[in-house]
Amino acid sequence: MHPRRLRRLSRTALPAAAAVLCGLLTSCSTGSASPVAASAPPSRAAQGTSSSPAPTVDSSPKTLPPSRLCRVLDESAARLVLTAPKQAPRVAPNKGTAPDSCSYASGDGTAMLTLNPSARSYEAEVSASHNLVRDPASAGMRDVKATEVTGLGQGAFRETAQVLQPPQNVAYVVWRAGSRTWVLTLAETAGATDADRLVSLARQITPRLPH
Repeated sequence: MHPRRLRRLSRTALPAAAAVLCGLLTSCSTGSASPVAASAPPSRAAQGTSSSPAPTVDSSPKTLPPSRLCRVLDESAARLVLTAPKQAPRVAPNKGTAPDSCSYASGDGTAMLTLNPSARSYEAEVSASHNLVRDPASAGMRDVKATEVTGLGQGAFRETAQVLQPPQNVAYVVWRAGSRTWVLTLAETAGATDADRLVSLARQITPRLPH
Protein backbone atom coordinates (compact mmCIF):
# COMPACT_ATOMS: atom_id res chain seq x y z
CA MET A 1 0.00 0.00 0.00
CA HIS A 2 1.29 3.44 -0.90
CA PRO A 3 2.26 5.57 2.16
CA ARG A 4 -0.29 8.23 1.28
CA ARG A 5 -3.06 5.71 1.62
CA LEU A 6 -2.22 5.68 5.35
CA ARG A 7 -3.22 9.21 6.21
CA ARG A 8 -5.41 9.60 9.29
CA LEU A 9 -5.14 6.56 11.52
CA SER A 10 -8.20 7.27 13.61
CA ARG A 11 -10.44 6.75 10.64
CA THR A 12 -9.26 3.20 10.04
CA ALA A 13 -12.23 2.14 12.17
CA LEU A 14 -14.49 2.94 9.23
CA PRO A 15 -14.05 -0.19 7.10
CA ALA A 16 -14.85 -2.50 10.01
CA ALA A 17 -17.93 -0.55 11.00
CA ALA A 18 -19.00 -0.37 7.37
CA ALA A 19 -18.74 -4.14 7.02
CA VAL A 20 -21.25 -4.61 9.83
CA LEU A 21 -23.53 -1.93 8.45
CA CYS A 22 -23.66 -3.67 5.10
CA GLY A 23 -25.45 -6.54 6.76
CA LEU A 24 -28.02 -4.12 8.19
CA LEU A 25 -28.81 -2.01 5.13
CA THR A 26 -30.91 -3.39 2.30
CA SER A 27 -29.02 -1.21 -0.18
CA CYS A 28 -25.98 -3.47 0.26
CA SER A 29 -27.75 -6.20 -1.69
CA THR A 30 -26.55 -7.21 -5.14
CA GLY A 31 -27.83 -5.08 -7.97
CA SER A 32 -28.41 -1.92 -5.94
CA ALA A 33 -26.38 1.25 -6.05
CA SER A 34 -22.96 0.83 -4.48
CA PRO A 35 -23.41 2.09 -0.90
CA VAL A 36 -20.73 3.83 1.09
CA ALA A 37 -21.60 1.44 3.90
CA ALA A 38 -20.24 -1.40 1.80
CA SER A 39 -16.89 0.30 1.27
CA ALA A 40 -15.80 3.15 3.47
CA PRO A 41 -13.76 6.08 2.11
CA PRO A 42 -10.00 6.20 2.45
CA SER A 43 -9.12 7.55 5.85
CA ARG A 44 -7.15 10.74 6.05
CA ALA A 45 -4.65 8.65 7.97
CA ALA A 46 -4.37 6.67 4.77
CA GLN A 47 -3.00 9.69 2.93
CA GLY A 48 -0.10 10.63 5.16
CA THR A 49 3.43 9.47 5.55
CA SER A 50 3.10 6.93 8.34
CA SER A 51 0.50 5.04 10.31
CA SER A 52 -0.42 1.64 11.67
CA PRO A 53 -2.44 -0.83 9.60
CA ALA A 54 -6.20 -0.88 9.92
CA PRO A 55 -7.59 -3.33 12.47
CA THR A 56 -8.73 -6.61 10.98
CA VAL A 57 -11.99 -8.28 11.92
CA ASP A 58 -13.21 -11.84 11.60
CA SER A 59 -16.38 -13.02 9.86
CA SER A 60 -18.39 -12.43 13.05
CA PRO A 61 -16.92 -9.22 14.44
CA LYS A 62 -17.51 -8.25 18.03
CA THR A 63 -19.18 -4.90 18.48
CA LEU A 64 -18.22 -2.45 21.21
CA PRO A 65 -20.24 0.18 23.06
CA PRO A 66 -20.57 3.44 21.11
CA SER A 67 -17.70 5.88 21.39
CA ARG A 68 -18.10 8.84 23.73
CA LEU A 69 -17.86 10.92 20.56
CA CYS A 70 -21.39 9.78 19.72
CA ARG A 71 -22.55 12.07 22.52
CA VAL A 72 -20.99 14.90 20.51
CA LEU A 73 -22.06 13.70 17.08
CA ASP A 74 -25.49 12.45 18.10
CA GLU A 75 -28.32 11.47 15.80
CA SER A 76 -29.85 14.94 15.74
CA ALA A 77 -26.52 16.44 14.70
CA ALA A 78 -25.96 13.76 12.05
CA ARG A 79 -29.39 14.56 10.64
CA LEU A 80 -28.07 17.96 9.57
CA VAL A 81 -25.98 16.14 6.97
CA LEU A 82 -27.60 12.74 6.44
CA THR A 83 -31.14 11.60 5.71
CA ALA A 84 -32.45 9.11 8.27
CA PRO A 85 -29.04 8.49 9.85
CA LYS A 86 -28.27 5.16 11.48
CA GLN A 87 -25.40 4.86 13.94
CA ALA A 88 -22.70 2.50 12.70
CA PRO A 89 -21.66 -0.35 15.00
CA ARG A 90 -18.23 0.07 16.56
CA VAL A 91 -16.24 -3.02 15.75
CA ALA A 92 -13.50 -4.46 17.95
CA PRO A 93 -10.21 -5.19 16.17
CA ASN A 94 -8.62 -8.61 16.56
CA LYS A 95 -5.63 -6.94 18.19
CA GLY A 96 -5.05 -3.61 19.86
CA THR A 97 -7.50 -0.89 20.83
CA ALA A 98 -10.40 0.24 18.69
CA PRO A 99 -9.86 3.75 17.31
CA ASP A 100 -12.05 6.43 18.86
CA SER A 101 -14.60 7.39 16.23
CA CYS A 102 -18.33 7.80 15.75
CA SER A 103 -20.00 7.02 12.43
CA TYR A 104 -23.46 7.20 10.92
CA ALA A 105 -24.78 5.89 7.60
CA SER A 106 -27.68 7.41 5.73
CA GLY A 107 -30.89 5.43 5.68
CA ASP A 108 -30.36 4.33 2.09
CA GLY A 109 -26.74 3.36 2.68
CA THR A 110 -25.30 5.77 0.10
CA ALA A 111 -23.50 8.10 2.54
CA MET A 112 -21.38 7.81 5.66
CA LEU A 113 -20.47 10.49 8.19
CA THR A 114 -17.65 10.11 10.73
CA LEU A 115 -16.11 12.17 13.54
CA ASN A 116 -12.68 11.34 14.95
CA PRO A 117 -9.64 13.00 16.47
CA SER A 118 -6.59 13.20 14.23
CA ALA A 119 -3.47 11.28 15.18
CA ARG A 120 -1.40 14.20 13.93
CA SER A 121 -1.00 17.90 14.58
CA TYR A 122 -3.02 20.47 12.69
CA GLU A 123 0.15 21.68 10.96
CA ALA A 124 0.86 18.14 9.75
CA GLU A 125 -2.67 17.87 8.43
CA VAL A 126 -2.28 21.11 6.46
CA SER A 127 0.99 19.84 4.99
CA ALA A 128 -0.60 16.52 4.02
CA SER A 129 -3.47 18.34 2.36
CA HIS A 130 -1.08 20.45 0.27
CA ASN A 131 0.72 17.31 -0.85
CA LEU A 132 -2.54 15.61 -1.78
CA VAL A 133 -3.68 18.58 -3.88
CA ARG A 134 -0.41 18.40 -5.79
CA ASP A 135 -0.50 14.62 -6.30
CA PRO A 136 -3.99 13.13 -5.81
CA ALA A 137 -3.36 10.09 -8.02
CA SER A 138 -0.95 8.60 -5.49
CA ALA A 139 -3.87 8.28 -3.05
CA GLY A 140 -6.31 6.93 -5.64
CA MET A 141 -8.11 10.28 -5.95
CA ARG A 142 -8.68 13.11 -8.37
CA ASP A 143 -9.99 16.68 -8.33
CA VAL A 144 -8.74 17.31 -4.79
CA LYS A 145 -9.49 20.83 -3.58
CA ALA A 146 -8.66 22.37 -0.21
CA THR A 147 -9.76 25.75 1.12
CA GLU A 148 -9.32 27.53 4.43
CA VAL A 149 -12.33 27.79 6.72
CA THR A 150 -12.82 30.82 8.97
CA GLY A 151 -14.71 31.02 12.23
CA LEU A 152 -14.00 27.43 13.25
CA GLY A 153 -11.62 26.64 16.10
CA GLN A 154 -8.07 27.98 16.04
CA GLY A 155 -7.55 26.94 12.43
CA ALA A 156 -9.55 24.95 9.90
CA PHE A 157 -9.74 23.84 6.30
CA ARG A 158 -12.03 21.74 4.17
CA GLU A 159 -11.05 19.30 1.48
CA THR A 160 -13.07 17.62 -1.27
CA ALA A 161 -12.04 14.82 -3.59
CA GLN A 162 -13.28 12.10 -5.88
CA VAL A 163 -12.18 8.62 -4.86
CA LEU A 164 -11.60 6.40 -7.89
CA GLN A 165 -12.08 2.91 -6.43
CA PRO A 166 -14.75 2.43 -5.32
CA PRO A 167 -16.23 5.61 -6.86
CA GLN A 168 -17.14 8.05 -4.09
CA ASN A 169 -17.23 11.77 -3.44
CA VAL A 170 -15.54 12.59 -0.16
CA ALA A 171 -15.37 15.78 1.90
CA TYR A 172 -13.27 16.40 5.01
CA VAL A 173 -13.32 19.23 7.50
CA VAL A 174 -10.19 19.40 9.65
CA TRP A 175 -9.92 21.86 12.52
CA ARG A 176 -8.01 22.59 15.70
CA ALA A 177 -10.05 23.06 18.86
CA GLY A 178 -8.05 23.56 22.03
CA SER A 179 -5.15 21.10 22.15
CA ARG A 180 -6.61 18.62 19.67
CA THR A 181 -7.24 18.35 15.94
CA TRP A 182 -10.56 16.93 14.73
CA VAL A 183 -11.79 15.47 11.46
CA LEU A 184 -15.30 15.18 10.06
CA THR A 185 -15.66 12.98 6.99
CA LEU A 186 -18.62 12.71 4.62
CA ALA A 187 -18.51 10.15 1.82
CA GLU A 188 -21.30 9.78 -0.72
CA THR A 189 -21.88 7.60 -3.76
CA ALA A 190 -24.92 9.51 -5.03
CA GLY A 191 -24.19 13.04 -6.25
CA ALA A 192 -21.64 15.63 -5.21
CA THR A 193 -20.66 16.03 -1.58
CA ASP A 194 -21.71 19.34 0.00
CA ALA A 195 -18.76 20.44 2.13
CA ASP A 196 -20.69 23.50 3.36
CA ARG A 197 -23.00 21.24 5.37
CA LEU A 198 -19.99 19.60 6.95
CA VAL A 199 -18.51 22.95 7.97
CA SER A 200 -21.80 23.99 9.57
CA LEU A 201 -21.93 20.71 11.48
CA ALA A 202 -18.35 21.17 12.70
CA ARG A 203 -19.22 24.61 14.06
CA GLN A 204 -22.25 23.22 15.88
CA ILE A 205 -20.49 20.33 17.62
CA THR A 206 -17.22 22.11 18.52
CA PRO A 207 -18.44 23.38 21.92
CA ARG A 208 -19.23 19.77 22.93
CA LEU A 209 -15.89 18.25 21.95
CA PRO A 210 -13.72 16.76 24.71
CA HIS A 211 -10.54 18.71 25.51
